Amino acid sequence: MKQCMAEIPRVCSGDIPLYDSAETERLAITAKALSDPIRIQMVHFLQNRSDLCTCEFEELLGLAQSKVSYHLKILLQAELIEREIHGSWSHYKLRNRDVLDKLKTLSLSRV
Repeated sequence: MKQCMAEIPRVCSGDIPLYDSAETERLAITAKALSDPIRIQMVHFLQNRSDLCTCEFEELLGLAQSKVSYHLKILLQAELIEREIHGSWSHYKLRNRDVLDKLKTLSLSRV
């Protein structure tokens, strides 16, 4: 084992291996995608409906199509949702229906 320069080292370089870099990047993308209240609302809506189209998100959120599309793109890139195209309509559904439940387990209880 490599020796540290400190008198009483608690941990030295190499004692704990780095987390897999590809997995680290994937987790960061997912965390970023779920870091916005609008996107959390979108996931919530999709937990309550099997699928929704862009115009339904516009109606539910009271947002312009461009803003809805921006947020959907981030959720798609994080692979939290998937898109099916039906003619000129894009329908979205969750890839993992319990994603918000998993997120809730990470948040601290506020009593």
